[in-house]
Amino acid sequence: MANVVVVGAGLAGLPAAYELRHFLPGDSTVTLISDQPEFTFIPGLIQVALNLKSLKHVQLDLASLAQRHGLNWMPGKVTAMDPERQHLIVEGQGLVKYDALLIATGASLAFDEIPGLGPHGGYTQSVCSPDHTLLAREAWLKFLENPGPIVVGAAPGAGCFGPAYEFALMAEHELRRRGLKEQAPITYLTPEPYVGHLGVSDVKNARELTASLMQKRGIQVVENAAIQSVSPSVVTLADGQEFPFRYSMILPSFRGAKFIRDVPGLASPKGFIPILPNQNHPRFSTIYAAGVSVQLTQPDQTLVPIGLPKSGQMAEAMATAAAHNIAVDLGAIQGSHKVPTLEALCFAEFGETGIAYIAAPVLPDPKTGKRKRSY
Repeated sequence: MANVVVVGAGLAGLPAAYELRHFLPGDSTVTLISDQPEFTFIPGLIQVALNLKSLKHVQLDLASLAQRHGLNWMPGKVTAMDPERQHLIVEGQGLVKYDALLIATGASLAFDEIPGLGPHGGYTQSVCSPDHTLLAREAWLKFLENPGPIVVGAAPGAGCFGPAYEFALMAEHELRRRGLKEQAPITYLTPEPYVGHLGVSDVKNARELTASLMQKRGIQVVENAAIQSVSPSVVTLADGQEFPFRYSMILPSFRGAKFIRDVPGLASPKGFIPILPNQNHPRFSTIYAAGVSVQLTQPDQTLVPIGLPKSGQMAEAMATAAAHNIAVDLGAIQGSHKVPTLEALCFAEFGETGIAYIAAPVLPDPKTGKRKRSY
């Protein structure tokens, strides 16, 4: 009998919990912990922010999902953990012990790294969480009544650029549909070394297709942009360039959850968890990680720092491998460890069209510098 705990119920945590329940015997417990009552399909939040879909359209109730799949549902926020004693402290729940722990918390949003960034105490919007998205939608509806310049982009250190492109292009489509395009010029500010880099260099045709589409849509692109500060109506770059806005959506850089950062030796300085090929922590053998919480190093040296994207497909691949390997390590199933192939298949919706980006794998072979395929 084992007690396996999964922290986080997103694109990594939820499928991992399902897989664990499938692999482990009935007398073992799979506990799913999340500080959110719903599973949210984060890529769908852009359409919510632009008032094209309701928030309910991209959410599922976690309590009912847990009951349906035989999981022990525990709502609450993890505030501390002790890897040596193998327990967590969960707000409102107390001490939770585990035989194996899978951390799939996603990321904390580092708005505080740039003055004026973010919806809470800042001047820009975000589509990284449900509550931020509702604020972004409210601001968007007000903006439509009195349109003006739009600034969309990503902060230095960001690694997931797809949502920024998608937001800019879908906003352009919506403005064009409403006959407001001429009143609302869009500028895209990115730390990427070139448009269409997306945190993954040399993806075949990505640069040409993305640049062509941005140009066709009349979106001004500023590459190697290091956002330094944001005032109520201006985004300022480190080189002194200023971009006025009436509406702005800027993706922040990510870091690990606070309870992870608080444990010495558990994670990188930014709170991302190092892993072995089997998703296991190299020091704490009962801890595994998957998804955005995992440390993956960006191999490219760029003028402005950028991270490496961790797509939903990558998160799910890591999660299913981790669940299998936990079951093997607990003796619940026979077999060798699985090592996930970290491939990225990203669909970006751009209004009446879109682009699919494929990088397989995301990190090229270290010997040849090549991928099996990219499109």
